Amino acid sequence: MSLSERVEELKALRTLVRAPRLPDRPRVERIYDDLCKRYEEIRRLDKVDYAVLLEKLRSAARAGDLSSLSLRDMRLSASCLFDGEAKLADDPRFLELYLGALRSIRSRLAIKRLIHAYCAHFDEKHPGIRQIGMFLREIITTIPTNGQWLWPERHQLYGLFNPMQVSARLCDAIMKTSNPRKEMELAGLSGPLLSGGLSSAVFLNALVLTEHRLKSDPMLEDVDRVIAWAKSDTGGLHYSAHRGAIANALLTPWARSDPDPAIKDVIQRFLIENLSDPRIDRGAWLGTRQAALETIIRWLAQATLEQFLKVVDRVAERHQWDYRRAFWSAYIERGFVANAWVAFGSNGAHVARKIAEATSDQLMNRFGTLGGAGPDQAVLLLSIGDLIVADWSHNGRLRIWRRGNAAAPKFNSSTYVAVELRKDSDFDIVHSPPDGWQGKAESYIRRHTGIRLAEHEYLPRRGKR
Repeated sequence: MSLSERVEELKALRTLVRAPRLPDRPRVERIYDDLCKRYEEIRRLDKVDYAVLLEKLRSAARAGDLSSLSLRDMRLSASCLFDGEAKLADDPRFLELYLGALRSIRSRLAIKRLIHAYCAHFDEKHPGIRQIGMFLREIITTIPTNGQWLWPERHQLYGLFNPMQVSARLCDAIMKTSNPRKEMELAGLSGPLLSGGLSSAVFLNALVLTEHRLKSDPMLEDVDRVIAWAKSDTGGLHYSAHRGAIANALLTPWARSDPDPAIKDVIQRFLIENLSDPRIDRGAWLGTRQAALETIIRWLAQATLEQFLKVVDRVAERHQWDYRRAFWSAYIERGFVANAWVAFGSNGAHVARKIAEATSDQLMNRFGTLGGAGPDQAVLLLSIGDLIVADWSHNGRLRIWRRGNAAAPKFNSSTYVAVELRKDSDFDIVHSPPDGWQGKAESYIRRHTGIRLAEHEYLPRRGKR
């Protein structure tokens, strides 16, 4: 049977003849990309005893002679330069000897490991880093290449091996893009090096520039860039040691006035998720400037008041809180509230959890539960100067405790008993009439804290009651 006859037979049988579907990317291309990725990685081989190698290097350093080291030792030795208490990289005489030996063997693997050590332990003030950088500037253009040796181009673009320039030049390039990780990858700073010394130096430089930008011309894209850069793909932060610097850059610009709500919301969510709530855990905020810490506390106080009001609006008469919203907002906006917390009865707690679920606002899940009270009742706790305030919902009283009063409520508890939040207060007042209690409360607070508010600051504006 001829081919044409066979084709006619298949047509008669209505059999479809289809070409096999080819993959989107040829397998050889995928293998090539994988090899390129592996080529750029620097790994410590499991079978290498680096403690033994480090001791061999130290013995050679004491003797002033590296001839006892094998070629394999020389290829791997850069991974040991910054190990131990007495670091070999701190010894300029050893580095001169060691770099001279590397120059003679011109091993690409040895130079790659030295580049990795330089980037991982980068410190522009370290004499050893400067010495290594000078050597790398010279040697990278002499290494035999098969087209995958990108370090000369990276150095030309970013001044990678000039310790006094690289941080500013790479930072300048990154601040012009919305994808800092991509720019870092182009510079060879990916994988483990993304959290290394050079990456950290560039990141800290970018934080300083970001803080200046947010002060002069606040843009959400500058905040988004820092967050995209800092967040790890697996959760947490790449630069956890610099949490304080991150908080300073994102919060200090708003010490006197708040940003656009969209910027504020992004910053607040990111910091609470990755640094925790400073009202509960101050340890995670070590290194944060006082102005930055006061800013996030003020924002959280505002969020707590809004949280309280969102819930109370659903379980109580809204008009009850128009005056109280204005009164406490005045203290919060002026930065006089050092802490804020809420406790809800069962109905309010249920509402708060539902709001948190619907809005993905985890701050709505941060509250205490209130026992011994009606299911709709709630209480707002505020710290103003040396005073602790408890303002009750519905027809409850406003109560204030002075410093030293053992009955004063504690903040950030998960459970409260109603009677304990009414016990032995130093001042209390009812909220009726709705515009008659503020002057007395302000006067009491002023007398014991020195904080003064004018009437127009704490009464609702006309048309907003």
